Amino acid sequence: MPFYRYVCERCGSEKSVLHGINESPSIVCECGSQMKRSIGRVAVMFKGSGFYVTDNKKNDSKKQEKSEEAA
Repeated sequence: MPFYRYVCERCGSEKSVLHGINESPSIVCECGSQMKRSIGRVAVMFKGSGFYVTDNKKNDSKKQEKSEEAA
């Protein structure tokens, strides 16, 4: 079962709730307002080469130099 992030419409407090995909529970904030499900924050890490413009340029220039030396 996944965790879902809920945010209060009135005070902005956040809460994570564990429930099934097909469930739609009614989550109430401490202030008494209804909480809305929102998209959670996800951390993305790019490792290795090829993710930046400069990485591609370096690799392309090396390939061209090798092909010119071979000719």
